[in-house]
Amino acid sequence: MAFGTKNNQTQVYKYIANNSSGEVVRGELKAINEDSALQQLDRLGLEPVSVNPFKESLWNRDISFFERVPFIAVYTFTRQLSVMLKAGVPLVDALDSMQGESTNPGLNKAISQIIIDVSGGQSLSGAISKHPTLFNSMFVNIVKAGESTGVLDKVLLQLADFINHDLRLKMGIKSAIRYPAIVVGITVLVGVYAVTFILPRFSALFASTSIALPLPTRILLGTDQFLQTYFYHLAISIAIVAFGIYRYIKTENGLYQLDKAIFYSPIFGPINQRMSLSRFCHVFETLDKSGVPILESLDIAGKTVGNTFIQSRLSKVKGDVEMGRKIARSLQDHTKDIFPAHVLKMINVGEESGAMDEMLKEIAEMIDIETEDLVKKLTATIEPVITVFMGIMILTLSLSIFLPIWDMYEALANT
Repeated sequence: MAFGTKNNQTQVYKYIANNSSGEVVRGELKAINEDSALQQLDRLGLEPVSVNPFKESLWNRDISFFERVPFIAVYTFTRQLSVMLKAGVPLVDALDSMQGESTNPGLNKAISQIIIDVSGGQSLSGAISKHPTLFNSMFVNIVKAGESTGVLDKVLLQLADFINHDLRLKMGIKSAIRYPAIVVGITVLVGVYAVTFILPRFSALFASTSIALPLPTRILLGTDQFLQTYFYHLAISIAIVAFGIYRYIKTENGLYQLDKAIFYSPIFGPINQRMSLSRFCHVFETLDKSGVPILESLDIAGKTVGNTFIQSRLSKVKGDVEMGRKIARSLQDHTKDIFPAHVLKMINVGEESGAMDEMLKEIAEMIDIETEDLVKKLTATIEPVITVFMGIMILTLSLSIFLPIWDMYEALANT
């Protein structure tokens, strides 16, 4: 199914129509123009009496700042749409039925807008590209490739499988770091509370004696005094630095430097590398199996890795392949510090044997297993580190409070 590309803005139309029973019904709908509105009424089985544009005011517009669509809802939408298209259901009818089934209001609004855009002549990829918070560039590019090759249903099914895999991997990483993050957060809050509220109450008692305060107590009291004196200066400085960093990473060079730093970081770097490689292989295999041209597959797969540093290297690979070089050789020249040597060899074997898609699938599955192992090792490493951190913090707080009390008791006992 091919559609033209129109960028007309939609507007609200109020209509009066007769249903199949001859009853008069009134309502509102969104459409690009009046003809599109009439087409929607015809599909609904309504005979229009009048259709007039209606301007929405600020008070009757939907406010959706806090609406969020979970990733699992996008996965369900993708799989259901692929099944319906495979069964021969027209695209607009499939979207319309899914709008009624979805329980997420944010997704329902997006589907409603997509139906309007597709009914008005836009392609599915063009319609979903207007909702970047739901459908990222990877999703849009793969759907676009499926439309161009006439295998949209197959591409959507494979895309759903990939989203499911990506979802499980992200949930695994989140579950691995959730407990350490909670423990560290609680420990830090307890430490701040002890330094700012508990320890100062003892400082007056310590000051009334002539005993020398031990080093842990002096450090914490000094920290409390510093925070009380320079709290606002410190807060403003942190806010300015955080805002500057945020603005910088929003630039192309800033995001590149951040992704590069993440890639080479000792803890999360290997996980980020393997997740990017897994995405590249999964998407490349999906597109290659669907019959998408090799250059287009490389371009789309390179944009889905989720790391601009790796993406910039892969764009050079595409340039080489466009000049007639082999994929494996180009990857060897431009990404040998990104792709492991055994992965490059496997890609070379797949390219030489004409079974690239099968080899990419094997590589992706192998990398997925390696990623899961790294996450498990990270969890096993973080837990003892967190335990030691908590022990040191609790010991420091205890010593800073109880050591002066013991010294006071000894002083009183000696007198």
